[in-house]
Amino acid sequence: ATACPGNFPCCEFHWAQNGYGCCPFPNAVCCSNGYTCCPTGTHCVDQGSGWAVTTTCENSAGQAIAGGKEICKIGPGIPFSTKLKNCLVIGDSVSIGYTPAIAAALADVCFVQHSPWDTSDGGVCETAYGLQCLEQFLSSPSGIPLRPDVIMFNWGLHDGPMGNDTLPGQNGNYSVYLPELKLLTARLQALGSKLLFALTSPMLCNAMDDWVVRDMNEHAGAFMASVGIPTINLHDAVVAKCGPVPQASCFGETGCFCPHCVPAGYQWLAESTIVPALRALLA
Repeated sequence: ATACPGNFPCCEFHWAQNGYGCCPFPNAVCCSNGYTCCPTGTHCVDQGSGWAVTTTCENSAGQAIAGGKEICKIGPGIPFSTKLKNCLVIGDSVSIGYTPAIAAALADVCFVQHSPWDTSDGGVCETAYGLQCLEQFLSSPSGIPLRPDVIMFNWGLHDGPMGNDTLPGQNGNYSVYLPELKLLTARLQALGSKLLFALTSPMLCNAMDDWVVRDMNEHAGAFMASVGIPTINLHDAVVAKCGPVPQASCFGETGCFCPHCVPAGYQWLAESTIVPALRALLA
């Protein structure tokens, strides 16, 4: 089941593992496309289809009142451990790939889950979607607020490296990345959890896209240092292993870490780079 806060309705959501997410508009209209919703008193007018749909919210006179918003994914699907510490990986689709390897490696000290509860989309997607949906990412599907012991988080992959066009709930614009990342970080700091920021992994096959990643990482890393949050550099770890950008393949897979990879690549990244940093925070 999905429980949404207050008068924010549950809507059918194709990315949700249990079929439903939370609309960010109060008393909202759930669009039939299964991805977006509109404010009360309007109806949904879609352009495109599937995950790339965009929605205009119009009143009865056909006037555009607002842009439709992507429904929010919900938090981790399994109740927190009462015996171990609890760790959340809040991140993009690459983080979805390496979270199982982190969970296996840290099973003795921390119960690790990914948030949002997503196995087939872009996870947290762009920073604007994160700001819209962070409270859902930090709540159980039944609506219980979660306070993990450790949070590893990242944004960046959906904020410019894969294109600079804004598609709500999928992709954002590079120009708002750092200001919105700062707002997200402040909200996470308020939880009191130990934090670790993961710099964005490379676009290994494309030098121009990877330049954007490196530029974003430089600014994000400097900001995290200024507020005392440790970072791990997923980009440089992968490049040191696979070779300088551009590389057509790594771990025997064409297009590996551009942006995704095969399980062997995710396991290596988790065990070589991520797990040691998390163990240090958990000590």
